[in-house]
Amino acid sequence: MDRKIFVIWNPFAGGKTKRISQEVCGELQKRDLVFELFDTAETGSATRTIAEKLDETFTDLIIIGGDGTVNESINGLNHDIPVGIVPAGTGDDFVKNVFLGKSLKDRIYTAIEGKLHRVDLGRCNDRKFVNGVGIGFDGQIVEDMASKRVPLLRGHAAYYYHVLRILGGYKERMFEFSIGDEDYKQDLILLTVGNGTTFGGGFKLMPEAAIDDGFLEVCTIGKLSGFRRFLNIGKLSDGSHGSLEEVSFHKVRKISIKENTRLFAHIDGERMGQPPFEISILPKALQLRVS
Repeated sequence: MDRKIFVIWNPFAGGKTKRISQEVCGELQKRDLVFELFDTAETGSATRTIAEKLDETFTDLIIIGGDGTVNESINGLNHDIPVGIVPAGTGDDFVKNVFLGKSLKDRIYTAIEGKLHRVDLGRCNDRKFVNGVGIGFDGQIVEDMASKRVPLLRGHAAYYYHVLRILGGYKERMFEFSIGDEDYKQDLILLTVGNGTTFGGGFKLMPEAAIDDGFLEVCTIGKLSGFRRFLNIGKLSDGSHGSLEEVSFHKVRKISIKENTRLFAHIDGERMGQPPFEISILPKALQLRVS
């Protein structure tokens, strides 16, 4: 069967996405490959665009954008076809778990011709995710970024502004959750469920996570004074925060989090609302092109 490639790009992911989409299309034309280019401007959602327009005649999907675009795309995908990613977002956390090539040229080649590797996905209620779900502190950051926009600050700058703004004063919240047959009730700063290792564009919350091991990793952080939070924030960047007694990790296939209106969440960096959540692993659910 001849290849027919569905290419989607998000014009809102960053100023570079248009240029990258042009380079991707140019490379596909050089290779005499049949493709169609779609953007999310009309529908406002890659999920809707792919669900409505990617039919069984397409053999491949190429996604140009950040984690949010990848998340939306995967949730619209109803066919088990190879997926290539050309990262063009602010954080691009998910692709830190795989090697796609060093240069843009290499990454475009990988998205078109890379070898196939089956990776896991997660599911939170009725939505799939590639990288993870953050509840509590990191969910509050995403909520604040969406509802309390700061003029002139975007991307990493806006994210770190909100991190520093609420880091010292964020109050622990009561979490009630279940892993297997064991129930937990704890005051926590955050509970993050990761398929991948990295969140927020550089915080290595899940240093032992792997996107192809059939497990999700859960990180919980308990009570820390404001001073100790600032003192140890560097440990989140290099993944050494496991040395703190307030930090715990769990390898899980499923976790249930009870309703709590004081908790906000994100899924792959996008607002997810509030629990209750049923989160589980979807082993080897995605064919990903890698270098």
